Amino acid sequence: MAKKTQRGIRGPESRAVRRATYLAKQDEKKSKKVKAAVERGMHTHLINKFPATFLRARPNGAAVRNTMTNDPDQLAALPTTGKVQVPLRDLPDSVTVPRGLPPHLIIRFDRFITDADQERLRKRWDDVLASGAKPQSGKHANRSADDPAFHFGIWEVTSSAPYLTADTRNQTPQAITAIDALLKYIGDFVAGKIGSVFETHAPEQWEAMQRAYLRVQNLLAAELLARPSLDFGGAFFAVAVKEGGSGLVHIDWHDSHAIWAFVFAVGDWEGGEFCAPELGIKIPIRPGQVFAVLARVVAHFSAPVTQGRRIVFTCFTDSLTVLHANPDLVTVVA
Repeated sequence: MAKKTQRGIRGPESRAVRRATYLAKQDEKKSKKVKAAVERGMHTHLINKFPATFLRARPNGAAVRNTMTNDPDQLAALPTTGKVQVPLRDLPDSVTVPRGLPPHLIIRFDRFITDADQERLRKRWDDVLASGAKPQSGKHANRSADDPAFHFGIWEVTSSAPYLTADTRNQTPQAITAIDALLKYIGDFVAGKIGSVFETHAPEQWEAMQRAYLRVQNLLAAELLARPSLDFGGAFFAVAVKEGGSGLVHIDWHDSHAIWAFVFAVGDWEGGEFCAPELGIKIPIRPGQVFAVLARVVAHFSAPVTQGRRIVFTCFTDSLTVLHANPDLVTVVA
């Protein structure tokens, strides 16, 4: 029975309302605490100019190396842990930023890949090596003088339509089985998380990627049906894998100006920081972290790995895969 008080009748419904209000306030307090904790663990590095040195340049690796330092000791180190971001805001009014770019040049996400997933990725990479898989393109003088990278997945590069990379196609059946197992694990346990932060932090670019994804699905329906491990849900279309790092300062010429590449590494190592000489900074990429960067805009290289083993995965999309589905996404003309 409802109880009458000076404030009126308090029945089950009024108690339920008070309870709901109390819980909502508690949730709001928790949310504020979580947000404050995240902000305490976040480092924002502000820049005062846009890195436009090679924005409209035609591919020329030698010009990048001759212009930019390759010495990590000359760069300021950003924090090893926590979220790091380099936003495209608070720039002087005289600085022009091309339209269509996401809000950040760089974001590093912390605690992104679990220890268990890192170990399983390492095991599947070792299986690829044991299968006898061979990179088809050889060493890439633009990026590194040491071991070449594998490029798995789908791209267009200089074509008018998407196709499977040579590293994906031209392998033995045993190697293809191992490659597909590695890519499936990335698709099942990493791609969805990348897609989530991509959509949250760059919704315009995420929509562009989804349009590209629909186009690739239509054009490569048979290939994706035969090898579903190549379907990353539109978060990216290709994965480069190598050990160590890319020690020469370079630009990823085939990437889109407007679309992040996502980098993570597994293993146990020292060194290997992401170095951006035009920004004057170097950013550690430690186990479990994922690093988003506009790799066609920011000239970069990896500091030497001084100890241990470091397996680097770069999840990326080439510019033509994006452009052919989004001709008006970004206006940067070489």
